[in-house]
Amino acid sequence: MRRAAAWILVLGFSLSFAAPSEACLRDMPKLAKKKVQVDPTKRDVIAAEKALAGGDHAKAARLAKGAVPGLSELPPVGAAELATRAQRTLALATVRSGGNIEVAPGIGGDDAYAKQVALAWAELTLTYQSAMKSDDVMVRSQLAEALAADDYQSDRAREMLRDLSARDLMPTARAYAVLAHL
Repeated sequence: MRRAAAWILVLGFSLSFAAPSEACLRDMPKLAKKKVQVDPTKRDVIAAEKALAGGDHAKAARLAKGAVPGLSELPPVGAAELATRAQRTLALATVRSGGNIEVAPGIGGDDAYAKQVALAWAELTLTYQSAMKSDDVMVRSQLAEALAADDYQSDRAREMLRDLSARDLMPTARAYAVLAHL
């Protein structure tokens, strides 16, 4: 009986050590990855805004026009925020380049008349967006920057920027620079 108990003890002890599992010796099967369609619109609008901040107006305009088609038209009421940001970026690139950016055929470029049309388009676009977002001081300062580029509207731009400055709502250093220039 002692002998049987010893054999049972030895057998139980030897079985308590687990043998390596076959599943652990093989590589895990490769799972097929799903291809995710990514919308590059947001990435391009952010890149356009960064290019504009860096002073590369042509690149900013190209990225904004590539991100959202039809930017030369006024957006409908309640348009997507990304589309209006892209349009503001294009308008500011046009203003800061002096109208050299071609917004659409006949709007902007090398011709003096086309430059004037491009600057007028930028003023109109930013006026429209400022009216749609009357409480957004950033849009108001951007409108003032566009108006400052027009000799006939510089008084209005100065008044807008002075009002923002008096209420301590000037959103950017660039707005202060435009006010100082006026």
